[in-house]
Amino acid sequence: MHKGTLKNLFHAKTTHRIPKIVTLAVSSCLLVTMVSIDASASTYKGRAVKAARTDVVLNLAPNFFRGLAKRWATITPPITDPAATTPTVGASGGGGGGTVPSTTTTLSAPTTTTTAASAPTTTTTAASAPTPAATGGLIKAGPSRSECLVAPDASNTLAGLQASIDRFQNATDSTVSCVGAYIDGAPTWAQWANPWIAGSAGSAYQSWVAEAPQSHQLVVEVDLIPQSLQNINDPLSWETSCAAGDFNTYASELGTNLVNAGLQNSVIRLASEANGPWEGDYVGTTTQEQTLWASCFDNEVTALRQATGEHFLVDWNVNACTQPIPYANYYPGNSYVDIMGLDLYDVACHTPNTAVTFSQLVNEASGLASFETFAAAKGKPMSFPEWGLASSPAGDDPAYVSAIAATVNNGDFAFEEYFDTGSGSSLPIDSGSTPLSAAAYGKSFGNS
Repeated sequence: MHKGTLKNLFHAKTTHRIPKIVTLAVSSCLLVTMVSIDASASTYKGRAVKAARTDVVLNLAPNFFRGLAKRWATITPPITDPAATTPTVGASGGGGGGTVPSTTTTLSAPTTTTTAASAPTTTTTAASAPTPAATGGLIKAGPSRSECLVAPDASNTLAGLQASIDRFQNATDSTVSCVGAYIDGAPTWAQWANPWIAGSAGSAYQSWVAEAPQSHQLVVEVDLIPQSLQNINDPLSWETSCAAGDFNTYASELGTNLVNAGLQNSVIRLASEANGPWEGDYVGTTTQEQTLWASCFDNEVTALRQATGEHFLVDWNVNACTQPIPYANYYPGNSYVDIMGLDLYDVACHTPNTAVTFSQLVNEASGLASFETFAAAKGKPMSFPEWGLASSPAGDDPAYVSAIAATVNNGDFAFEEYFDTGSGSSLPIDSGSTPLSAAAYGKSFGNS
């Protein structure tokens, strides 16, 4: 989401970008480099590399960096001692600083024109089926259909977090039982293994979970490696070591710290959207790299599960419509995956300036249809770890919301998580600007 300003570059409280002046100096080089990137780069769905980026680059190259500003509006992992640092939360409505949640949303240029004035119609077969209620309680590795939310909390307090949740619940007449958090972008292994969410900086989230531990839980996104090891051009430089088990002790420590913080029931989105080359833990372009990546994933999951008292669920979370990398090349194996997640926003991958029907989104290359087939073959439940409206081209789009709901409510879905921060060109469903979508959400996921 690219709606930031140059002012944000100097004033946003980000913690994992390179020095701002250096960023400005290299931004032009990045743009030149992007020209030579595979033609599919212009349609990538998701975050930019979790290294430094600027709004200048985002505005000039929105499609490649479209996911960046979204995480700027959520929680930023501290770069100092997590026990003494408060995570940065960007102002609601876009811009701001912070980490970047993964997304399949394509940022369109400011001059984008929408070809469809009304909301696209849904053609999914699930839409006509009866809608079962969520099972309640904690997320399960099955059709628990839990309702989760990525919510902004500018105050970093329990009251602030609850206010964001309440605003969403009131607008949609629904009940949130799980909240998303991001602990990616850690500069070093020490901060990776001791994340802010498990320290004093994460007290609001810990308290929210502790209020109702049998029904409140977190969905936590975490990279495979810290920034100090990231090398997109040569993933073998870290994948080989990780596949050999060299990083297992850090993953074990991470699991223990989460348990000690009362977060033992968390869903772990380990290495989300690693099929996107903007990710620091990108799977790579060769079969060798992708095989090693899967072994790395296996090792870290095994180490996480060694924590005494853990009940983690691991979500293998890819990005829709990104690269034609066969899922089997980097699938970790059923023993290491509890849930298979797909990020799917309301923007087409190859035609981002044109409003499309949900059926068209489903049937895009590497879209929902192909992923659902793969998940079914593996016998694993699915999730939408991130989904949401986009200001362009569809805007207030109740058909998209209803179709997502029909897919979840009538399928083997563990949870869905609406991205409600409103950063960049994403749309919060509780802002009053999307009344039709809010009503559609309440009708499908609501309490009545």
